[in-house]
Amino acid sequence: MGGYDKKKKEGGMEMELSLSIASFPLDAETAGEMERLIDGEPDECRTLLHNELWQKPFAKGFAVLAYTDSGELVGCAAAGDLVGLHHYEWSAFVSPDYRRLGLATALADGVRHSLEQRGAESVLAAFTEHSASDSWLEGLGYHRSFQELQFEADPLPAYELGEGVEVAVYEEKHLDVLANLLRAAFDESVLPVLEHNLEDPERHVYLMRHEGKLVATATLSSEDQALWVTALAVSPDAQRSGHGQAFLKWARQWAHQKKMARVLVEVETDNVARPVYEKAGFTKLSTISYWQPAVQ
Repeated sequence: MGGYDKKKKEGGMEMELSLSIASFPLDAETAGEMERLIDGEPDECRTLLHNELWQKPFAKGFAVLAYTDSGELVGCAAAGDLVGLHHYEWSAFVSPDYRRLGLATALADGVRHSLEQRGAESVLAAFTEHSASDSWLEGLGYHRSFQELQFEADPLPAYELGEGVEVAVYEEKHLDVLANLLRAAFDESVLPVLEHNLEDPERHVYLMRHEGKLVATATLSSEDQALWVTALAVSPDAQRSGHGQAFLKWARQWAHQKKMARVLVEVETDNVARPVYEKAGFTKLSTISYWQPAVQ
């Protein structure tokens, strides 16, 4: 991509800023620079920048990095192909001292250029809900597509599943019945997500059975001492039976056994199952807005 130059007066001297792009997996030095840049920021900042992908050997994505002429990292954006199908999510962060220089827009331009080079089929920008970032994204030609609520709960020291209910790790022989449950709970578009979750060695798919029948599933993964619960689905003919709430409480106990610090989930704002998470002991942490460019 073309270089980006911007001058800032600081102490009577002009400082030049420049951008570079690094593909995942990032080298340890670059990842360390990014960690230091966002040190002290809310945990969701790290999550939105896909820090769990930065050094994964099989990760697909890239970072756009903004440096001063002295080599200090002052801003970054990161985009990840989360399910390996050329569907990217990206976010950005700029050091507070550099937020009035147009640097965030330059990072977004770098993201756009690199996505074009990679043949991205769709793009989502993910940012914590905030009036300033909302206005900025609208100025870039993005529109809000949907929002998700991030919920948090403490690990649970003890929890017993109901009689006849068990949770076990997925085995290949369960593929067909698991795929059928997910189709029924969502639609065909969830199957690539399932495939990705099964291929990623750091994601673990669990199944809940009631008297031998598959009634629910969820995927667990860990990040920065937090347990993420994703792809939670309850079979339509087993809903309103408490299985979703039970699965979430079981996950909280699993986190306690693994000495995790907290449990996190994301729920779309219009998800009718939202009260299930609250009844399972989760409280709202933040609202994440997902934005699409006007033309994809």
